[in-house]
Amino acid sequence: MAAKRKSNNTASLFRDIVKSAVAPPPDLTVSEWADAYRKLSSESSAEPGQWRTDRAPYQREIMDAVNDPEYEKIVIMSSAQVGKTELILNTLGYHVDFDPGPILVVQPTVALAQSFSKERLAPMIRDTPAIKHKIADAKSRDSGNTTLQKSFPGGYIVLAGANAPSGLASRPIRILLADEIDRFPVSAGTEGDPLSLAEKRTNNFYNRKKIFVSTPTIKGASRIETEYELSTMEEWTLSCPSCGEYQPLKFAQIHFDSVSMSCSCCGALHDEYEWKRSPGKWIARNPDARSRGFHLNEFASPWKKWQEIINDFLDAKKKGQEAMKVWVNTSLGETWEEETEEVDTESLENRREEYGAELPDRVKVLTAAVDTQDDRFEIEVVGWGAGRESWGIEYHVIHGDLKTEKPWQELDEYLSRTWSKTDGKRFGIAITCMDSGGHFTGEVYRFTKARENRRVYAIKGRSDAKGQYTPLVAGYTRTKPIKAVLVSLGVAEGKARVMSNIRVPEFGPNYCHFPIGRGYDANYFLGLTAEALVTKYEKGVAYKVWKKIRNRNEPLDLRVYNTAALEILNPDLSSDKEYAIGGGVRKKKKRRTSSKGVK
Repeated sequence: MAAKRKSNNTASLFRDIVKSAVAPPPDLTVSEWADAYRKLSSESSAEPGQWRTDRAPYQREIMDAVNDPEYEKIVIMSSAQVGKTELILNTLGYHVDFDPGPILVVQPTVALAQSFSKERLAPMIRDTPAIKHKIADAKSRDSGNTTLQKSFPGGYIVLAGANAPSGLASRPIRILLADEIDRFPVSAGTEGDPLSLAEKRTNNFYNRKKIFVSTPTIKGASRIETEYELSTMEEWTLSCPSCGEYQPLKFAQIHFDSVSMSCSCCGALHDEYEWKRSPGKWIARNPDARSRGFHLNEFASPWKKWQEIINDFLDAKKKGQEAMKVWVNTSLGETWEEETEEVDTESLENRREEYGAELPDRVKVLTAAVDTQDDRFEIEVVGWGAGRESWGIEYHVIHGDLKTEKPWQELDEYLSRTWSKTDGKRFGIAITCMDSGGHFTGEVYRFTKARENRRVYAIKGRSDAKGQYTPLVAGYTRTKPIKAVLVSLGVAEGKARVMSNIRVPEFGPNYCHFPIGRGYDANYFLGLTAEALVTKYEKGVAYKVWKKIRNRNEPLDLRVYNTAALEILNPDLSSDKEYAIGGGVRKKKKRRTSSKGVK
């Protein structure tokens, strides 16, 4: 009898397993699943606990588009602070729980994929009971749960970086979630466009879904903008509290003084809370498209107040074009259109000025940059003040055979000298960045290693990854075998900053001053403007690259290195403190170096 009951229980269990494996997905949309089962984690949410789509109602239509069999591609071009990462997580949770299959999540780099897995995906799995028991604990033996792969009944999640072609090959995928696609490299190694590689993995599934998400970057080289313009191009609109006309929230209609928005139809002014209490809906500008596309800006977000957005804009406007570029991308969710015209070198030369002393009074710190050529060192010393306003102090060249000691001794003496203000206060160079490229790499490492206590650091530019953003200061390493500090620089970002700054028309933040004489002749300004930003294409994918329009570009490189030097030093330029010699020197903790770089 006991054996018979055991047999019946086994058969019943087997029938339940088979039934769950072959049953169609329940009649729930992604948003309905999230409202019923998703839990927000305290690590990533200011409002931990049960998910509520009504907290940001624009999210419902985006999530439910994933369930619409009419569309296989969903495009989300958005600002920051609108919950786009949570949309990805809800889609993952839904498919783990209700509609299992093979899923690929692609981040710009492997490191970001690992961070997403540890900081966002793992907490969601831990805190959402509906999926917690379906993905084995990572610590259990043979769990199928690693940082970059999560197995569950009926499917798995693979996390990959767009910079690693091995993660984009082989296994078939039904659900593709590509995050921050504007930050993908143009090519994954030699394999080609990583987004196209990932898309090809979905070809075996008739019910495939591709979800592309990103904050946009540069106009003409933005993947997400290209995808959005081929989509339904939907905008989140709210009904005017006065006339009922539906319209998107537009920055051009925002009134700073009253922190309100005017209606584009009747002209009535209403504040943020009145607009957000009004009914909202998505309106398509291209309704017959084959993919659905959604655009959002921060004005729709319940987590970012309009006054904060206005303040961010005013701050960015003061800081210059690079800050404005970030604001347009991350607050408006729009692409930034680069100024591609050449800078008028004659106008730069004509604005040179007499300082009245070696250093202008508003200079608070000096940086230096060294470019290493076969027969000379080219050096620029730059003074910096509040708002990163800069003053070219001297452009100096040391000629000689770099295989001999003499030019190296002259360089050391030059970097040790001081400059004075009208009150007699003297300043030395606080930090130096020295180019380690060319034929004297080992010599540069030995030179900088011996002078690390003076913050003399070797640098190396990084510009090989086509279309991939690299920050100006991209990391520190120790060279072998000399153990010198080597700073990696994103030269494309640096050149963009310099070209933006030299276009600033008025004294103040980011303005670049140049002296009469001191090496700042016509050739200097030709070299400073020797490159232009142009659009190139690789296998049909557009990307921006800096191209020489004149042969000599050392002044531009040196200004990039000086800009990086200031960022490495990171002085408090907003205070009255100065890096002067003697009295008034700002007290700083001694910089410590290790195998991981500068501390």
